[in-house]
Parts: sequence; C-alpha cells; structure tokens
Amino acid sequence: MTEQQVAVAEPSPGARQDFLRAVVKLCRERVYEDIQLADVAKLAGHDEQQLRAIWPTKSLMVVEALFGEVAPRLVFPDTGDFEADLRSQLTSIAEAFGDPGVGPHIAALAAEANTDRMLARVFLDRVFTPNRAAASKRFRSAQEAGQVRRDLDLDAAIDMVFGPIWFRLLLGTGTLTAELGASLADHAVGGLASRPDRTD
Repeated sequence: MTEQQVAVAEPSPGARQDFLRAVVKLCRERVYEDIQLADVAKLAGHDEQQLRAIWPTKSLMVVEALFGEVAPRLVFPDTGDFEADLRSQLTSIAEAFGDPGVGPHIAALAAEANTDRMLARVFLDRVFTPNRAAASKRFRSAQEAGQVRRDLDLDAAIDMVFGPIWFRLLLGTGTLTAELGASLADHAVGGLASRPDRTD
C-alpha cells in the first residue's frame, strides 16, 4: 500500500442500522439541507468512511432511511373490503407524509431527483414502483370482485386517487392529515364503485 492509499474499514455488523436510525433522528431535528454525513456518522458512533462505503451520497442514505421508517405504515391492506382498505391506505399515507420529520425531506429528495439520475433511479425502483405495484394489485382484485367498475382504467384511477396527496406534498398547497385521506377515499369510492346496470 502506498502512502496515498487509505484503508477503508468494512462497515461493522449493525453499522447500517445504526446509521439509518441516526438519519431518522436528524430528520426530525433538521431540514434536509442541514443534514451532513459527518453528523450522521458521529451520532451513529461509527466512522464516516464506513458510512460513505455504504452510501456515496446523502440523498441515497436519506431515501433509504425515510422509506424504511414509513414502509410498514404504507402496506396496502386486503381485507376483502375495498372501501375500508382504500380509506386505511390513504389515511396512512397522508399521516406519514404529513409528519414534519418525513414529508419535507421526501419533497426535498423528489426535487433533487430532477437533477440526480442515480437518486431518480433509486426513488423509482425502491419507492414508486413497489408502491404502484401494490396499488395496482389491490385495485385489480377489487375490480375482479365486482367492487370496482369493470370499465375503469386502473392506471388513471390510481393517479386520481393518490395524486392529490403527492400534489400537496410536493407543492405545499395544503396540510396532509388523516382527515384528508378519509375525505379522498370517500370521494374516490363514489367514482370507482361498481354501478348497477342501467336500463333505458
């Protein structure tokens, strides 16, 4: 090894989770711009080089930490009652994104993804695509069960139902609360539900 080469220790067992917990804590204390890798490493009790060996950028670290934190709250239930499941899903998402330690950071990451191709790919692969697939699966099963109109364009329906939450999150046009989620569910079900055959 030359003098210019620096040995970087492999991340120690449990270091990744320590880092992620530290990120979540700092997200609740600071705005996105003020979160620094050195501060995360110090709070986690590990070397900064170990952190950088896992995540080359702050954005990749934060997106993993935040969505790992909220993922259990965003599972789309399937109880057989589509109206109840949709209400549960929308209220959970609205509450999660309305959390001041989560929502503003997700909005900052989404903005950064416009100019960071690696972040955009991670956001698409780990966040958008899995959640979109879960929604598509639940909407399709509701359609097959006759709880959702058979003539419905499911992609358009999903955009219509979840779009308002993302709109408020990214543009800051209104608060995100459980009440909003419930209201969106009420409005959505009226348009999505199967209708009795009409006779002239």
